[in-house]
Amino acid sequence: MYNYKLVIEYDGKDFNGWQRQKNNSNTIQEKIETACKKFFKHDIKLFGAGRTDAGVSAYSQVANFKAEEKVDLYRFRYSLNSLLPQAISIKKISFVPDNFHSRYSAKKREYIYKVCKEKRSIEGDFFYKINFDIDFKKTEKFIKLILKQRTFRSFCKKKEDKHNFYCKIYKFSFKAVKSRDEIIFRITANRFLHSMVRAIIGCALETGRGKITITDIKQQIKRGEKIDTYYLPAKALFLNKIYY
Repeated sequence: MYNYKLVIEYDGKDFNGWQRQKNNSNTIQEKIETACKKFFKHDIKLFGAGRTDAGVSAYSQVANFKAEEKVDLYRFRYSLNSLLPQAISIKKISFVPDNFHSRYSAKKREYIYKVCKEKRSIEGDFFYKINFDIDFKKTEKFIKLILKQRTFRSFCKKKEDKHNFYCKIYKFSFKAVKSRDEIIFRITANRFLHSMVRAIIGCALETGRGKITITDIKQQIKRGEKIDTYYLPAKALFLNKIYY
């Protein structure tokens, strides 16, 4: 039995997320599994490192599967890319130890979120456009608060979580590029809850524009309430890297 590791890039805006769904075939996982089946002539079960939501893209998603056959990796990668739609690319394929699992072996996951202040004709579909100014000192205070948190129920759409909404955030930062009128947020954690990143970045923007205060956020977190903010669009969110 051979364990195959895939590094995948995809434009997720026209897909219903990573994970295969019973009543919908328009997912990244399903497209790759179908391509693998055509190559191996039998079903393949693919395991992804992160279950990205509908509309979310990835620069380096990681997935793995096991098969009895040992194939030429160059030919396999070339065949998969020819079978897959333009929006999905296999960047690398390698053999990994039998105990490697793309999801359970992962130590950290990193996402980036792209924000711009001016209309963009090129790449505009991958940025969230704002029409207000940001007080970056307020945003920095919010980031410091988030880095101290351990449970994130207030930033999650789901009401239950088997890990009690616990997440360890290792890094959370932003870079404002004035020459391009853009703000790039970057966040790394051991795990993320459903829509958690979009809620946190949304709250960072709302804090920066003065719509919500750090005091309000602390009180809502303490009471376990949903943060008084909104979930940003998925189109500007990217799974950037998986750490093992």
